[in-house]
Amino acid sequence: MEGVREGSVLRIDLQNRIHALDTLAVENALSIKLVHCGENHSLGLTMRTPGDDIDLIFGMLYSEGIIESNLDVHSLSIDSDEAKVILEDSCKFDAPEHRRRTTKSSACGVCGKESISNLLHTHGPKLRDNFSLDITSISQAAESLISSQRIFELTGGTHAAAFFSEDCELISLREDIGRHNALDKLIGSYIRQPIYSTPPLLFVSGRASFELVQKCIRFGIPIMASVGAASTLAVDMAIEHNLTLLSFVRDGRMVVHSTPHRISNY
Repeated sequence: MEGVREGSVLRIDLQNRIHALDTLAVENALSIKLVHCGENHSLGLTMRTPGDDIDLIFGMLYSEGIIESNLDVHSLSIDSDEAKVILEDSCKFDAPEHRRRTTKSSACGVCGKESISNLLHTHGPKLRDNFSLDITSISQAAESLISSQRIFELTGGTHAAAFFSEDCELISLREDIGRHNALDKLIGSYIRQPIYSTPPLLFVSGRASFELVQKCIRFGIPIMASVGAASTLAVDMAIEHNLTLLSFVRDGRMVVHSTPHRISNY
């Protein structure tokens, strides 16, 4: 399976020493270069689990505000761990502004942004507000998320992000060693398409961090749920943008941090 590798390990407890094979999640660097109007630009390196690299790049470019749709990308090629993206001349990519707002960091999705106040005002479509999801169905979606993580099942070393329908049926899921990469892969799989419908529910396997909420709002998803905790900045941003943010969704329970009217039957 792509994204995993076996390695020799020594398993030790108080009674035994056992030589065995262990399955590890792969972590490799991906270099991304942009070409816009004949000029070359570097997006630096990102550490990721190989697989769905094209989705990852489209998701990153969209989340960073470099592109607005697949029509902004003229071509994308990947040679080993180096990617080259040629943007359409009509793409409104502003290289100096992008450099001013970000640093070339691969450690997280928002490292290097100039200020938190600017991040709180992330640009995105108006979130849908004419529906609600049943609390029981959301709990079942959490179980589906956990049971569908193939790489995590083998390695215990990856994060997952998944989209669900209004019936809380699993639509698509991506895994990666980086939580923001998993979501970028998921978003990118949609952005690549000429026509798509934004899902109502995003579920993430870990905590609800600021960067994940930012990407969720940027893509226009009205409900975000996490298996783990939510951070203060994640909650602040959810409130600012009318996002329904749920945390600790497990075993029929959840914490609702904002906009609870999208949750029904409680």
